[in-house]
Amino acid sequence: MESAAVKLWVLWLFFLSSSVWAADLTIAAASSYRPLLTELAGEFEQREKVAVRLVFGSSGKLATQIQHGAPYDLYFSADDSYIQHLQTSGYLSGEIITDGYGQLVLWSAKADLLPESIERLSEMKSVTLAIAQPRHAPFGKAAMRVLENHGLADAVKDQLVYAENVAQAAQMALSGAADMAFVAVSVLPVDARDDNQLLVLPLSDERLLKQSHAVLRRADDLNLAIQFSQFTQREEFNPLKRKHGLMPGNRAGASNE
Repeated sequence: MESAAVKLWVLWLFFLSSSVWAADLTIAAASSYRPLLTELAGEFEQREKVAVRLVFGSSGKLATQIQHGAPYDLYFSADDSYIQHLQTSGYLSGEIITDGYGQLVLWSAKADLLPESIERLSEMKSVTLAIAQPRHAPFGKAAMRVLENHGLADAVKDQLVYAENVAQAAQMALSGAADMAFVAVSVLPVDARDDNQLLVLPLSDERLLKQSHAVLRRADDLNLAIQFSQFTQREEFNPLKRKHGLMPGNRAGASNE
């Protein structure tokens, strides 16, 4: 079984390497970055006349792929711990850049279904709750911490529906496959962020997740990777970051907005 798994992994690396050869830059990013990076990469392509390929997934799985030699040039993580581990292990080139803070909320397409407070979930036995897989998705891990903080983990465990990443958790709630979902604000469509559709969690729940990125040591074009990193840090893009749910500043400052 182990040798078969290794063969599959080698085949996957070969496929990924051959499929990205035409891209000047290949970026691995947490799903919570999708709306923001899609716009930033498009703008960068237009200005610099280069091709950028975006690969989205859960932060943990992408970090594992990097450790196994996946051909990525930059890594954007929804959890500072994953990127810190890569730095300690020697996979990064240069410093870790903090992009801002992602906000965890409880969201439902059915405004009348959303509880007035997180504690009320214990009374809602018939609803299903989508969360990203806590083992490798930062927003899923944060959602489990919230449930544990409020003594709800056991009460709702049979109502949880697990998604591969936070974007899939949001899609489950958007499509009606789940009644509610713990999601990052950034993965919700802008017109789906009405106050009556989302429950902002208590500040004590550490609902803000530090979002960071770094250039990888194995980048094929190190200068271009650094150029993209610097491009994303321009002040002109701060309004775009806010639009896509990424809150700038330190944790205290971000939480008050």
